[in-house]
Amino acid sequence: MWTKTVVTVALASTLVMPGFSLLPAWAQPTNPGLGGRPSGMERLDLDLTPDQATKMQAIRAKYKDQMIQARMQLKQARTELRQFMANGAPESQTRAKFQQVRQLENQLAELRFQSMSEINAILTPAQRQQLNSRMEQRQQQWGNRQPKPEP
Repeated sequence: MWTKTVVTVALASTLVMPGFSLLPAWAQPTNPGLGGRPSGMERLDLDLTPDQATKMQAIRAKYKDQMIQARMQLKQARTELRQFMANGAPESQTRAKFQQVRQLENQLAELRFQSMSEINAILTPAQRQQLNSRMEQRQQQWGNRQPKPEP
């Protein structure tokens, strides 16, 4: 059951928000720069203990730089792929760039999964269930978004 929940949540975060890592951001404290609005786990209202909140912050810090670097590399590779496609680059060059994009997407998904596994390890069964419900709600919200019209 636990493994299914981890996989469901990790896949949801990977599929629903590519290029945006929600999971490590959960451990952020309230951000006074946002007018004191709650951020991170506070928004999910999982009733974390102080020890859990501290551990969440440590998990976030552990993955932060890796996630930032992976997202930047992925963004750059996607931009290059679009340029190759638009400029009629040779198919072999375009395919190689596409494979690089896929590899970087997989690396980012792996980081998300690792961080989620660590997060799940510090949550109670009730908190994991609540988190799973919240992730399903977010997936539905993101899935119902209409694409923006092209300018």
